[in-house]
Amino acid sequence: MEDQLLKRRLSTPRAATVVVLAAAVAVSVTVVPSVAQSFLTSQAASKVYVSNKKASQLYLKKKAASNLYVAKATAPRPPVVGLAAGTAQYGPVSATTAGFIPTAFTSFATKSEASSAVISFSGQGTCTAPKPGPDQACPIQILIDGQATGKVNFLPSTASSPTPVPVLNTVVQTGVLLKGGHTIAVQYAGAKNVTFTLKSWNLAVQAYPQPDEPLQLEETSGSSKGGSSSK
Repeated sequence: MEDQLLKRRLSTPRAATVVVLAAAVAVSVTVVPSVAQSFLTSQAASKVYVSNKKASQLYLKKKAASNLYVAKATAPRPPVVGLAAGTAQYGPVSATTAGFIPTAFTSFATKSEASSAVISFSGQGTCTAPKPGPDQACPIQILIDGQATGKVNFLPSTASSPTPVPVLNTVVQTGVLLKGGHTIAVQYAGAKNVTFTLKSWNLAVQAYPQPDEPLQLEETSGSSKGGSSSK
């Protein structure tokens, strides 16, 4: 009787060991699929990633890129443009004093500390005089922020008879504009013994931002190498 009880006690740990082993096998079976999903086959990886050889053909190294492209911080900024145009006839006018050509103006703003401006005024018209000559002409003047830049002869004088054919001419001026809002306008400057007629015109302004200069810091006397030694 005692021998049978002893055999039963010895068989219990074996059964427990078998249960533990079975549980371990079950855990390993459930874990293996999740581990397998964390790895890619060569075929799957080729669809997701680029090989080193192909990447060298698609992308530029930093040194090669610096030779081909300009850094964005130093690249030139696009110009600010102001435009105006008119087809309504101005004149005939025989005034000897300056007067604005209606709607011949444009306004814009520059964000750079300084900009190089190119102002172009084109028009088609006539300038007649009783006695045409090199000293007789019809002048205009361009105003930048209300300040006249000076008279410029726009059209030479011709005889009024027979009826003159309109002449196309262009005046170009340059200047420097500071940061802020600006207005460009055009006047007929006026002249004696001539009659001016403007058939159509175009006004164009391009302000090219100048690169900002780096801030220069003055060195103090104590900032030199090694400093000053006291005796």
